[in-house]
Amino acid sequence: MPDRPRHFVAQRIALWLQTGKFPSRLMPADIPQRALVMEILYGVLRWQRRLEWVLARRIRHMPPAQLKAWLLVGLYQVLSMRELAPYAAVNETVAAVKKQFSQSEANFVNALLRGVLRDKAALTRALRQQALGVRVSHPDVLLERWQRVFGLPATRRLCGWNNSRPAVMLHVNRLKISPEDYLALLREHNIAVREPAQAGGCLALPRGLSVASLPGYKEGLFLVMDPAALAAVRQLQPQPGEEVLDACAAPGGKTFLLAAAMRAQGRLVAMDLHQDRLERLRQNLQRLDCADWVEVRAGDAGDLTRASGGLFDRILLDAPCSNTGVIRRRPEARWRFTEARLARLVRQQQALLERLSALLKPGGRLVYSTCSLEEEENAEVVAAFLRRHPEFRCLGQYKSFPPQARMDGAYVAVLQK
Repeated sequence: MPDRPRHFVAQRIALWLQTGKFPSRLMPADIPQRALVMEILYGVLRWQRRLEWVLARRIRHMPPAQLKAWLLVGLYQVLSMRELAPYAAVNETVAAVKKQFSQSEANFVNALLRGVLRDKAALTRALRQQALGVRVSHPDVLLERWQRVFGLPATRRLCGWNNSRPAVMLHVNRLKISPEDYLALLREHNIAVREPAQAGGCLALPRGLSVASLPGYKEGLFLVMDPAALAAVRQLQPQPGEEVLDACAAPGGKTFLLAAAMRAQGRLVAMDLHQDRLERLRQNLQRLDCADWVEVRAGDAGDLTRASGGLFDRILLDAPCSNTGVIRRRPEARWRFTEARLARLVRQQQALLERLSALLKPGGRLVYSTCSLEEEENAEVVAAFLRRHPEFRCLGQYKSFPPQARMDGAYVAVLQK
């Protein structure tokens, strides 16, 4: 039987190398040895540029994506995973390659990985002499942008943050249990969580624990959410009895917080364009016991009209973006960033804001938010909108810079009609 965790990772990495698409939505909760899978998968994505630099020093021509994926998986294990015995990791990787390919490819992988292990100290010294982008494994396009905006020291800190392993953050469902009672429940199961000072009441889960295995998961006693995501809902200030639209709702964390604030009174419409993400939204709302009240719709919220959706007291537009504020959690986002893609996203953000603003009642509040650090997607989108719409005013703008805030990067603008 093949080494399922490593085989699973190699398949996903090969898909990424071939298509540039990372199936982050298709990660089943029941993967064997999930902690190992996620460590290797996200580790390869974080350190891809550095790992490819090592490969380029050892071979003349890059192999096809399927075999290159296995080389990256093996290199990450022997260079970065101190918890694994290096030669055991090599042996298991080589055995898996032999089952998928042939003895010839297995011999090639074995020789390369053992050579890297032997020369690890020399490689480390050579790496220190390389360009910043290789050392911190980020694309030059982002490093150049960030150095212009934040300066070199802050850029270095940001890259360090992006390459660190993120904690899983839990937000307690106060409709069902108090944070104090849930902490007591965790202690009964010998689970020690942290409550970081800047976490807004969220709890940091120890590494290696599966969220689905925690007490109260099926009962909906908590949801997974970084503290930075709370700001948009808090600034929207939804009230019971109002009509509220969550325009890009999946996977449903913010939708639940809106429902909790409204106390199941009024109307809450949650929309998302992607059917697979909508299914996750429905599952999460079901687990959190608010599926019967929230009106879930498939489709582009930008296509809503007054006739099809009505007018809303409050609208949350958590816009599609480049994700540069959450690279620590979505390491592939750094490699997907291009100036052309940024320009396309800005046009999409402007169009969504334009269309949804027409659905806001006079006196209503619209919160525009992203998880981007790029001004083009944030303050510049809002400034351009306000120039076109003098009937709106901005009540405030809020942003978090990850290394300083110790949470995900986010931007929130509060607009009132």
